[in-house]
Amino acid sequence: MKNENIFNQIFIRQSTINKHLNAPLLQERLEYLNYCASCHMRSQTVQEIARFLLIIVESLNLEAYRVVTVKEIETVIKNWLPPRNKSYKKSAFSLATKIHFVKHAINWLEKPIADITLFNQLFEIQKIIKKHIYSPLLKERLIYLHDLIDNGASQFYTRRIANYLLVIIDSLDFYELRLVSMQEIIVSADNWQKKQNFIHSNNITDSAKKIFIRTAVTWFDIIGCLKKELVKKFVAFQEYLDQYVEYMLKEQGLSENTIIPRYKELTELLNYLNNIKTDFIKITPLTIDKFLIKKHDIDGCSRATVQERATVIRSFLRFAESKEWCQKHLADSIKAPRVYKHESLPSSPNWDDVKKILASCNDDYPTNIRDYAILMLLSVYGLRCNEVIHLCLDDIDWNNELIQIRRAKNSKPQIFPLSHLVGDAILNYIKNVRPNKGSLREVFLCMDSPYRAFKSHTLYGMITKRLKPFNPNIKHHGPHSLRHACATHLINEGISLKAIGDHLGHANLDTTQIYAHVDLTSLRKVCDGFIIRDLL
Repeated sequence: MKNENIFNQIFIRQSTINKHLNAPLLQERLEYLNYCASCHMRSQTVQEIARFLLIIVESLNLEAYRVVTVKEIETVIKNWLPPRNKSYKKSAFSLATKIHFVKHAINWLEKPIADITLFNQLFEIQKIIKKHIYSPLLKERLIYLHDLIDNGASQFYTRRIANYLLVIIDSLDFYELRLVSMQEIIVSADNWQKKQNFIHSNNITDSAKKIFIRTAVTWFDIIGCLKKELVKKFVAFQEYLDQYVEYMLKEQGLSENTIIPRYKELTELLNYLNNIKTDFIKITPLTIDKFLIKKHDIDGCSRATVQERATVIRSFLRFAESKEWCQKHLADSIKAPRVYKHESLPSSPNWDDVKKILASCNDDYPTNIRDYAILMLLSVYGLRCNEVIHLCLDDIDWNNELIQIRRAKNSKPQIFPLSHLVGDAILNYIKNVRPNKGSLREVFLCMDSPYRAFKSHTLYGMITKRLKPFNPNIKHHGPHSLRHACATHLINEGISLKAIGDHLGHANLDTTQIYAHVDLTSLRKVCDGFIIRDLL
């Protein structure tokens, strides 16, 4: 049964067929009826649905496809009586008929028919297909499921997530769109796990609970229902901290990325004050000094880190003074440790170690192909972590052999010649490894479906895993160590500080000069006329 032929198959009288063909929203009704027929419904059932659709169009005055609310349908149904003609029996004017009217009105007007076929692809049993179609928030669930498919998710994974979405809706009573907090998601996941294990004796593992939480968070975030909030554990003097956060947001205009680290740092201080049984009004300079000393001597923070902590604490205490929560002039009495210029020189592997690391993953294994391209960008161009993550396909001009980098510090784009070695590594990854059917524009994606762009912690973990086996004598093994290696190598090769600063995207030459202190032995060779060689 296709297009208008469906009316010829479910009706006998030509006048009835013409009535259905000449009514408004013909195409929309045909789509819905063809879908119903594809679900192996009986011809009599499809015929009844066709009649209901005609009544819905007439009752709601639908001359064109528009948004219809449930309230509007309920208002119409209160005063609705079907037209009294030969097509309807008196016995049909029942409560059951009105219920069918509401059901078909909602199912037809609220659901994108073209998308419903997704469930026919995921499931085989009609009862399960109908359950997914008739459950709440179909449109919002389809947005997430299609996003998974567009990003390479397998049918098995998409089917599992579709089932989880129904569980999430029931567990959180999420039958209408509303904001949901992270805490509510975690509590609902715990309750769901306990309930299933107790009532149905199902072995709902912690892994399943994690999938519940991850799916809920991702879905709510996509449809705009995840409540953006700082992750809150117990914090002493919470009311003070909340007011300070509001002050940073509204008065100082600070971003969330700036506020969250400060929030965490102040949480440590406030819990420390609570543990030593100190009232806020009784805080003294000695109390703060002991906390900062603890951060350095016990927690192992560097002098520069302690200095940054002191700055954050000083700003918070100035706000506290304005609210009369603490003693006056307390903020001015906070002394930070002195940090000398170039006290902490960059830590990086030597260039021979970098070559070994690159050689270790220069093969045909898919993960190695991707990682090799990333390592080349970090080592040759000295990119920052976020600059690699946010590199997009459109940033590479293959015809002119150029690459555009959006600098993380000042967000300004910078164009470089595309090295043949780096270009070949990226091209090999894009052609042979990267999934190119989805809508994602970032160059580097995770290997497992559903495909997604790298996160900073993912890249950090990958680089650390690559560096540690070579046991370079360095303090840190993250992506920034390769940036330092690039800068140090350029210094040792005799490249001018100005050229190195431009290469690394430094706005201030003083920043580049730090690398001149790294390897004095090699620097002497430069002064003696050391010949500049190619990077690799």
